[in-house]
Amino acid sequence: MKSIKPFIALAFLVLFAIPSGGQDTRYVRKQLNRLCSPEFHGRAYYKRGDSIASEYLAGEFRRLGLKSFGTGYFQDYSFNVNSLEEVSVQVNDRPLEFGAEFMMHPASGSLSGNFEPVTVDAAMMRSPPRMFRELSEAGEHPLVVLDSLGLGNPDLYRFVKEFALGGGMGICGVVEICPGVPIGRVGRSVYGGPLVQVDREAVKGGIGRVGLTVRNRYMEHYPTRNVIGYFPGRSDKMIVFTAHYDMIGSFGEGNYFPGASDNASGTAMVLDLARHYSGGKKPYYSVAFMLFSGEEAGLMGSEYYTGHPLFPLEQIRLVINLDMVGTGQEGVNLFNAPERPLEAAIVHKINEEKNYLKDIFEVEAKANSDHYPFHEKGVPAIFFLTRGRSAGAHNIYDTPDKLPLYGYENLFRLILHLTAELEKQEMAE
Repeated sequence: MKSIKPFIALAFLVLFAIPSGGQDTRYVRKQLNRLCSPEFHGRAYYKRGDSIASEYLAGEFRRLGLKSFGTGYFQDYSFNVNSLEEVSVQVNDRPLEFGAEFMMHPASGSLSGNFEPVTVDAAMMRSPPRMFRELSEAGEHPLVVLDSLGLGNPDLYRFVKEFALGGGMGICGVVEICPGVPIGRVGRSVYGGPLVQVDREAVKGGIGRVGLTVRNRYMEHYPTRNVIGYFPGRSDKMIVFTAHYDMIGSFGEGNYFPGASDNASGTAMVLDLARHYSGGKKPYYSVAFMLFSGEEAGLMGSEYYTGHPLFPLEQIRLVINLDMVGTGQEGVNLFNAPERPLEAAIVHKINEEKNYLKDIFEVEAKANSDHYPFHEKGVPAIFFLTRGRSAGAHNIYDTPDKLPLYGYENLFRLILHLTAELEKQEMAE
């Protein structure tokens, strides 16, 4: 019996030296599949997908035993948004495939009908009298196809496009020929008609007829909410883990953006961190978990939170924002590193010692995710974004099965080591 005691002791040391929450990605995969499922409608404005998602996330917080800062986990607020409720496009009597052959500009207005459009190409753009003559002869409310191939004059194209979208000469809508399918985005304003962005490859034979069904709903003061909980620590100082749970949503039934990389991955890591802290001893720092809505609409949730904090911002030792953390083959971007040299140095030191990630690339502060409103308020904040191949973001292909989670576990471990090192340094002061 004595001979196996050293082995048992070593096994326990190894077991407890490894952070407990990051070894099994089954929980993460479960969260990714659930958050990206059609029942959440892309986690945005169509059929209140963001509210459906927030209910689920609050349920996870409750199940994990997080405390709330008030009567519940929700922080309610609102903003204006344009929601596309129904979208279908036919060109030359052939239905185009949403996301693969065309995209809707998020500020599109409503329009339905069949049209023989006026094509405004590069030659016509260079000759305004000809363009105006063609449009005046096209009927009362023409649909315009804009094709700038060969124009080589961005300013002129911008003028023509703005003229068309502004409804000049009664133009009722615009079909824009693009070198590929643009990404989906969220609209905060609305045009008088639709802007359909079509991949050139999908209409190589030209456009003779266009059938449209586009129905939008512009909502002022759309009600949405952040999902926030915490575990108390031995100190009032806070480590805050943040991610946005919203995505583009759906542009009508079936036309939805799954949003696995952006940002079910960050949301799942915040939940995974909460799961880790729920099963351990009381941490030194109090730990808050904030899942924001409205990020894709312009950092709306984090902007609202920093203007209406649930505890003094001065208590925050560090905000760690997680956005698009499902790859990692090429390492990780560390945003705000030049502005937070102490925390960046700790991250580099840990990575050099543990060899967690291939590379850590320092990036200056940018208003590209939910860390930034904290940074603007003078709160210490950093942002991790993994690097590596996936299906991209803001498209219909960003599905859970495309995420390798290559660097997920090691980034998880690095983050826990970072918080432990911050505690160690503070205790030594």
